[in-house]
Amino acid sequence: MYMLYCIRHGYAEHNNLFKTYGEKAYYMDECIDSKLLDEGIQQAVNLHNNELDTLSKCDVVFVSPLFRALQTAEILFTGLNTKIIVYDILKEYPNGLQKVNCRKNKSELVKRFSKFDFSNINEEDLSWNKDELETEEELDKRISYFKKNYLKSCIGKKICIIGHNSFLSKLLLNRFEEMEHCKIYEKLVM
Repeated sequence: MYMLYCIRHGYAEHNNLFKTYGEKAYYMDECIDSKLLDEGIQQAVNLHNNELDTLSKCDVVFVSPLFRALQTAEILFTGLNTKIIVYDILKEYPNGLQKVNCRKNKSELVKRFSKFDFSNINEEDLSWNKDELETEEELDKRISYFKKNYLKSCIGKKICIIGHNSFLSKLLLNRFEEMEHCKIYEKLVM
């Protein structure tokens, strides 16, 4: 048994551009590995301030390597000595074609987020498919692999996952559902 605390990243550039351009925003060059907007930063600060007791109980944090998720993790765990491990497997769905889901190179991320453990990712984003969208079946396999190979080893722990709407909703609910930015979704897994 383990406790999952899942958190969708704060409000980011692509979320704002979606209001104007719809899904086209996800394919725009200006959305490559988008960053948090001021609103998203404030959401993360508020969550940190309001849920510090819960966050401080986390044994480990798994975070997507996309910039908006890394920024959110950095803000949420400021002042805490919690191990933060970065995994490509946590990237948003679909992990292909949509530029918003293509990460920066590892060396650039390590320089910016030096306290995080990037040992599990390659220099270049090898998981992102430039030729086609990831299918829902491929996402389900990714989630199954994550549960079997990463979560299973966390029996008895409290785990925080900071990531993205589609990945987290499928992980928690086995369906796509809109999740709020910077809100803790808890699930006890038996």
